[in-house]
Amino acid sequence: MRNAKSFAFFVALLISRSVPAQEFTRTEIGLQSSTLHGDRLLTVTDMGVGARFSYNLTPSIGFESEFDSYFTNLNEITTQDGGRATVFVAGVKAGIRRRKFGVFFKARPGIMSFGNVPTRAAIITSGSERTRKTHAVLDLGVVGEFYPSARTILRLDAGQMLIRYGEIPEAIGLIGGPSHLEVGLSYRLGKIETGHETSFRPRRFAAGVQYSLFTSERGLDTVRDESGVGGWFTWNFSKHFSLDSSATYFPRLLHIADFQQGGRTFQAVAGLLGGIRRERFGVFGKLRPGIQGYTATEGNGITFADSTFIDFALDAGGVIEVYTSPNTMLRFDAGNTNIYYRPRDVIVSNGQFHAAGFTNNTIQLTAGFGWIF
Repeated sequence: MRNAKSFAFFVALLISRSVPAQEFTRTEIGLQSSTLHGDRLLTVTDMGVGARFSYNLTPSIGFESEFDSYFTNLNEITTQDGGRATVFVAGVKAGIRRRKFGVFFKARPGIMSFGNVPTRAAIITSGSERTRKTHAVLDLGVVGEFYPSARTILRLDAGQMLIRYGEIPEAIGLIGGPSHLEVGLSYRLGKIETGHETSFRPRRFAAGVQYSLFTSERGLDTVRDESGVGGWFTWNFSKHFSLDSSATYFPRLLHIADFQQGGRTFQAVAGLLGGIRRERFGVFGKLRPGIQGYTATEGNGITFADSTFIDFALDAGGVIEVYTSPNTMLRFDAGNTNIYYRPRDVIVSNGQFHAAGFTNNTIQLTAGFGWIF
């Protein structure tokens, strides 16, 4: 599921009016096969195996960690990857659980490490020195579970693993977005518990302030982490669905300008949330189109005057709300805000130059505090 879009509403699609009693255990262990398509700079498919540990707070939400080792493409070597790939991620899995199946979304940050990457000296001198290189990742997707017995779980994961290849003197920086597919078997440890969670109708509106960490590719093959502040507003028009909007301003001035981006950044998105609410928390998928604006871009090669330029954006991912009181809440977002950089005709001395459009992945993490009214 490329671009983290398809999983945004899987949780909401399987919601019913009532939630029956659900059997679960606090801890689970499992094994899985894992496939990553496009996780290296050369477009190849890595296949591997791994292990997983999960701790369930309730039938609907839990924490889990996973380690995978990939045994293919060991001879594929670039400036950012090479040799055996290993991945460790840990994060949240949340959704709905029924007697025979469960559907969840997952958001799990972590690292991907390659064990045989050329050193800078080897690149300069054509030598053979190798080193380990590690990149930050964010694993987003959906999880389908099937329960053939009280203790066993068949599990299917599908989604996207966002990889932050940071720029270094010998390599370009970019955000990779390989598709990620896993098939596994898990075993429930400990006492089997029966949980019953009730869904409730929320109050009509919620609004708050937020901090956002936005990682994206900028000009000249660089990757930047931008800190921004803003606010969000939600209209809960039903028990499971809401209209949600946010606006964020990233104040750092980047002195790199190209045809579609540069300077400071601002973002505004609005769209649909769909998911479940419990007494103390809510879990949602989100799909919110909008705009990403840049204050200094190159549109005139004669006067060299910078100008504001607006690109399209699509924010897809997951949201967790924690209700700290009847009137206050904490909110956490994780996702991929795809930026669709529009084509542009740039004025140059001999006429016009056509700058082609393109699309980039990003990683966006947001934390906020809000009021319910």
